[in-house]
Amino acid sequence: MKSKKFLFYPIILFGFLFLVDKIFLLDSVRLLIKSDFTYVYYETKDKLLKVFIEKYKSGELTANNKKVMVILGSSRLLYFNNKELEEFYPSWEIYNFSSAVTTPAYYWYYLQQIIEAGVRPDLVVLETDPNQFNVNSIFKESNLTYSFDLPFIFQYAGLFGRDYVNYYIGKSLFAVKVNKPYLDAAFRNYNSPNLPLVAAMKESIRTELIKNKGHASSPVEEFFEKDSSNLEATSQRTIDWLFSSYKPSEMQFSFFDILLSETKKKNIPLLIVWPQSSKSMQDRLKASSLPQEWYKQAESITSKYGYSIMNMDDTKEYFCNSFADGGHIAKDCYRPFIRYIFLQYFKTYQPDKYN
Repeated sequence: MKSKKFLFYPIILFGFLFLVDKIFLLDSVRLLIKSDFTYVYYETKDKLLKVFIEKYKSGELTANNKKVMVILGSSRLLYFNNKELEEFYPSWEIYNFSSAVTTPAYYWYYLQQIIEAGVRPDLVVLETDPNQFNVNSIFKESNLTYSFDLPFIFQYAGLFGRDYVNYYIGKSLFAVKVNKPYLDAAFRNYNSPNLPLVAAMKESIRTELIKNKGHASSPVEEFFEKDSSNLEATSQRTIDWLFSSYKPSEMQFSFFDILLSETKKKNIPLLIVWPQSSKSMQDRLKASSLPQEWYKQAESITSKYGYSIMNMDDTKEYFCNSFADGGHIAKDCYRPFIRYIFLQYFKTYQPDKYN
């Protein structure tokens, strides 16, 4: 074998590259090569889940007969003000596991862990909309890249399919699959005078998300779009992005079914909301047959378990006309939003107190 040492060279080389690859997991390196904060939100929500479960099991969340609400949504449900929630709803602990561009698979990943840990929320608020069920959404680049774990992937391998399973295993083994080593971007960021500020912002986001129970500070805070032409433009861009190659995802419909089935089985109160969008967005959605087709299929599942989708574009019990862009309500609308949630909760699950 001494004369055949060269046979070990590929193994040694692979081992060396495998170790070098792990450098790209270092936060100081990711700071240089990643320009957005998406991964920060996903990773912090995972840590928040552990904090949430520990506090629930210790009795801290349910002390003094407090109730527990869990919010599962996308960026459209991300920006509730935790201080206001604590002041106006002191008898509730409201935890928010929403993140950017989420899907039923992501929601079930979190809710399954919550249920298996023995946590029984008094209310789960679940966001839904057509794009969450789109095969051609950025599910792979968001949920599959930044969330889930191997046991969950293997448990539902039949639903995820070979391509998604292989992608997840690959990105778990090799950091560069997620943290692309673009040297030009790394060099530019390294020399940027704003680098310390970016690092501080990312750390601040992590700290604030844990402190504020998952409710994020809005990047535009009190801003709302005053120019209707901008609302028209952002609505059209969103429609082009979401529906230009829309194809229903049977995988996501299956996860949606599993989530509703298990929630019903555990007798956990659930409200399913389709958040409000601007008038310009609503007009475009109504002009397309895709949302109606999605709604029909989604409702066939919700009705099976006695639930319904609350379309906030089509109700007299909620109104707000402030938008950050065509598809996102402004921060000011989160107040009537949470009031609407509580109104539906009492109507549906506490009718004696509602009347």
